[in-house]
Amino acid sequence: MPGLRNARWVGAGLADQFVVACANAGNTVAALLLLDRNRSGVMLQSLALIYVVMFLNRAFVGDVLLALASRYEGECRDRLVRNGLAAAVTFAAAAAVVLLVIWAVWPGNNLRDLVWIAPFLPVLLLQDTGRCSYLADRQPTKALVTDLVWVGTQAAAVVVMWLTGHASAPGLLVCWAIGAAAGLAVFLLRTGHRPWRGRPIRWLGETRHLSGWFTATAVIGQFQVLAVTFLVSGQLSSLALSGLRGAQTALLQPVQNFVTAVQGLVVPRASRLARDAARLPGVEGEQAGGSLRRLTWKLALAFTALAALMVAVMWPVATLVLVHIHKFKDIAPLALPVTLQAGIYVVQVPFTAALRAMHRARLLFVQYAVFTTASLTALVVGAHLHELKGAAWGLLLGAVVGLVVMIALYGYALRFLGQPEPERLAERQLVP
Repeated sequence: MPGLRNARWVGAGLADQFVVACANAGNTVAALLLLDRNRSGVMLQSLALIYVVMFLNRAFVGDVLLALASRYEGECRDRLVRNGLAAAVTFAAAAAVVLLVIWAVWPGNNLRDLVWIAPFLPVLLLQDTGRCSYLADRQPTKALVTDLVWVGTQAAAVVVMWLTGHASAPGLLVCWAIGAAAGLAVFLLRTGHRPWRGRPIRWLGETRHLSGWFTATAVIGQFQVLAVTFLVSGQLSSLALSGLRGAQTALLQPVQNFVTAVQGLVVPRASRLARDAARLPGVEGEQAGGSLRRLTWKLALAFTALAALMVAVMWPVATLVLVHIHKFKDIAPLALPVTLQAGIYVVQVPFTAALRAMHRARLLFVQYAVFTTASLTALVVGAHLHELKGAAWGLLLGAVVGLVVMIALYGYALRFLGQPEPERLAERQLVP
């Protein structure tokens, strides 16, 4: 039954992202629970840099696979995956060298933990790229199995470390890498892909119309993450940073992972509709374009209702829980602005997915530039006026600006839906 198959497909995709969220959030949660607040704040600064590298690789390789490889079948798609894996390894090696240099020359000890995780970057990036290749091929169940191996191995390693009384920041980071290595091994064994068989230079040539803009957008997005980290720790304190990150991990990060899951499911489908709207003649092309519009607005309405429900539930529950935990009582006032910010991100999902599907990467870059400028400006002003609480409300204001700009750019992009795609020449290189 098609309905049952679709339900299983969506369920597997959401479950997979939940598992990935547990692995990523587990790093922050474990640091907050097993280490003191100041030491966890120091570790989170190194972790922030690692996440920057991971998200840049996701933009450079993973997001391109979702938007482009999903349009092809057979050897054409397999070649894209092989070249993407090779590009991820090359990117990881270069990033590891840069991070080790930063570790060696950075004054003080705030980035001391980089040396423990930088050597494992190839494993982390390859595991994530393999997962994206499964999603591009519309096989979230296989991605789920691989990621369950990852999270299960990581969790077991952390438990062993804790039971033996050796909990430490370096140990938590190594446990993360061990889990990713286990998941990657399963992916390579099941698919037969070998990163050394790909050609990173060919990846650049075949995907530059997307990978360049996606990466530039990710640079801005991750610059914002880093800027928030160092602005809060510098303008306020490491204690304030751990408080903000704790609130975001509990309330915002799960929603961001849900957003990523939905995009992993929606973008491949929407990308095929955008392709058909541009390439099918007459009525067929118009029908594909209409289907893409309807899909976007149905999701927008559904997610707006979901966001309202989420805020109505999460805000009072989070406030009630935080005020009764002495260690985190000071961050209870952050529950409302952080929850509202999460709701805005949910509403924005369908429009972001549609722009990715239509390959309007330059418009995404513009949106992130405006969003980042507004967020950081409001953060600095808010922190100056009302310290940590003001910083959280400033980030919310930036999210509102980002949503308005995203919807406006989506409306602008629809004017070109159905016209010949400007990237068509580059995509011809993919045809065997």
